[in-house]
Amino acid sequence: MKVKSKIWSALGSFMDHAMINKPSGADRAILTDIETAIERCIDLHDTVFDERYVHEILFLVSNAPGSITFLSRRISTHLDSTREPVRALKTLLLIHRLLRGGDRYFEQDLRNLWSSQDLKVDPSWLMDYNDEAYALVHGYSSYLEERMTWAIGQSGNLEPVRPPFMELPFRSYNDEMIELLCFRLSKCQTLLDRVMDCFPVNSSSDGPVTRSVFGLVLRESFRVYEGYTEGLEYLMRSPFEKASKPFRSLVHELLKKACLQTPQIQNFYQKCKKTNAGKALDYPFVKIVTPSHITSVENMFTGKDQSQILEIDERTTEEIPIRENKDSFNIFPGKLETTISTVWVEFDEENLEATSL
Repeated sequence: MKVKSKIWSALGSFMDHAMINKPSGADRAILTDIETAIERCIDLHDTVFDERYVHEILFLVSNAPGSITFLSRRISTHLDSTREPVRALKTLLLIHRLLRGGDRYFEQDLRNLWSSQDLKVDPSWLMDYNDEAYALVHGYSSYLEERMTWAIGQSGNLEPVRPPFMELPFRSYNDEMIELLCFRLSKCQTLLDRVMDCFPVNSSSDGPVTRSVFGLVLRESFRVYEGYTEGLEYLMRSPFEKASKPFRSLVHELLKKACLQTPQIQNFYQKCKKTNAGKALDYPFVKIVTPSHITSVENMFTGKDQSQILEIDERTTEEIPIRENKDSFNIFPGKLETTISTVWVEFDEENLEATSL
């Protein structure tokens, strides 16, 4: 299977190269249409682009193998060449919308192109601009860098992508489960940090593009936070007392980070509720992790009485005895928006319509 996968990968690279460097007449028309749709999305006006152009791009790419490389390079070129914060934001927003809107094969191809630097979400020129007008561009770029390491799974849940080189030998099943859980929780912590760094909540900027970015990133953070909380609660009530010392240390460091981060998340969401872009959203209950939780988990590791293990409290630091819960554990509950696998685009002289099949 691995050999077959490599063959298809090599064939795909060849087709990408052939289409971009030696396009036929039909291919040239498709590439022109892709470029036109990109331009319509990233103009200089502080207005959110129509979703039909995103659908059009997805349709064109799905019907022209190899054109996704052209798409990635053109978007990167536009991002590198602009110095206008609104246009840079709209270009990043287009990447985000494509990442969410395409099917899993498109999403995987886009991630691979990001890994190979054909798709860039962090323009080098940003280092020279540190004023308030570019603060959101800086934050959103950093968020998308981390978001590229996540994927929408077949069930519709947002999950971190585990790099192949992280497949490690384990001494026991407990060690394997702790490492997997800690990897996911650590990725949640990183993404939530990027969310909080993304928005200068005291900024006076409140245009349509800013509000669109704000709402999209916050809604994704809610899903990730819900899974993060469930993962922490599962960690605190799981029988990992046979885990080896390195993995116990891993859990300890993760919980220390949670003690610092959860009050920050609570404060951040409270501020977001007061903004025009965030006041209408449905926020999750923020649960505070305290040093008492670390002590409880350490007692569990050492085999001490587990009857006093604490549940993470909602919005306060009051300690509540944990309730027994034998339900199956799913660290990333809830579905994101429906992905677009196939889109049929009809053209007429006056209007451009997109209908999802």
